[in-house]
Amino acid sequence: MSTLPPNQPAVSPKGSGAPDEKREAELLLDQQLRTFWEKNRQAIYAGCVLVVLAIAGRYTYEAIMVQHEASIEAAYAAATTPAKLQAFVRDNSTHPLAGAAYLRIADEAYAGGNFSEALENYDKAAAGLPGTPFATRALLGKGMCLIQSGKAPEGTAILQRLADDSAQLGAIRCEAAYHLATLALDAGRGDEVVKLTNAIMQIDTGGVWAQRALQLRARLPVPVAGTAPEKKDETAPAIKLNLPGS
Repeated sequence: MSTLPPNQPAVSPKGSGAPDEKREAELLLDQQLRTFWEKNRQAIYAGCVLVVLAIAGRYTYEAIMVQHEASIEAAYAAATTPAKLQAFVRDNSTHPLAGAAYLRIADEAYAGGNFSEALENYDKAAAGLPGTPFATRALLGKGMCLIQSGKAPEGTAILQRLADDSAQLGAIRCEAAYHLATLALDAGRGDEVVKLTNAIMQIDTGGVWAQRALQLRARLPVPVAGTAPEKKDETAPAIKLNLPGS
């Protein structure tokens, strides 16, 4: 009969056995790792080489792209004539700077009176610079080309849309309205001149366009009916002009 107390487990003659089991597990794991290494070391070496090559390739690619971008920017800066700009867009048609080059080509053509060429390049500039102020500037140029080409209704519609669009830059809105006011002055539509110049001075209070609008308004031959000074609206913002010497 056992003399051990109740529920007391019997002790192995070798002790608990925990250190031996732990050592055996460590030896087994070590052997497994050695076996895995012997079987797969070539693949591991190859994988490490591929990782190193991938990292080196990435940095090499980025360096090449930076150098390529710098060369494109230098070529654009060196394109100082219409012929050089045309060569630039032929060589870099998918680059955003091609849109800027088309805009410069269009402006040169417009200044030279070649409105059909200017119109074509304004369209290309707008397509190459979507969603930017340059695209809006190209649209304004397109409107002026249409007017100069005898398509005044189409051109003035573009200018009016730009002048009325509060989401556009103030400079674009003012320029569009100024051109419309100039056309209205030439056509003898004084009421329209007053309306447009008032809009310009409200958008560009005290700025260059406000001064130009005031100068344009001064060219009206006679006071326009219905535009006599009205009682001052205390809620209307005051117009301050930064005239030379003031």
